[in-house]
Amino acid sequence: MIDILDVCDDQVGRHEAADGTTRYGKWLDAQPPRTSIYARADWCASSALYCIAQIPGGLAAIGGLHKSDAYVENWHRRMSAMGRVSMTPKPRRIVFYDWRGTGPDDNHVGILKKREGGRLHVYEGNHDDRYELVDRPFDGQVTGFAEWWSFVPSADDDWFIEP
Repeated sequence: MIDILDVCDDQVGRHEAADGTTRYGKWLDAQPPRTSIYARADWCASSALYCIAQIPGGLAAIGGLHKSDAYVENWHRRMSAMGRVSMTPKPRRIVFYDWRGTGPDDNHVGILKKREGGRLHVYEGNHDDRYELVDRPFDGQVTGFAEWWSFVPSADDDWFIEP
């Protein structure tokens, strides 16, 4: 099985194009139904969705591709409705943030690589216009961790077909 952490690590250093577009927004726009609103949009969520989509069964594990998940609060609400959000940090979980003073809802997302004490190492898109592995405090700005990795089918599942 492909590990999401390897997929995320391969994205480190990617950045916005000079015109403000990203490969992640363009990818999201190209998914059915085709749109033209994500290529220049804030891209933390679209980069996380892109990485999850690279895992066979990854999108199914998050309940399918919902373009509205590019709006972080929508994604958090949907994962919460599925009973998948807790305050327990585990590698590969989706991390939701609410930056204080920037709005009433979640407004940033990443994929957790690891926790070390009170620090989180998180893969994040749109961090200073780049995709980076960021070291952040595990503080009140973290609003939840969404489990999805354990729902990815494995080769041991009777119905799984290796791509």
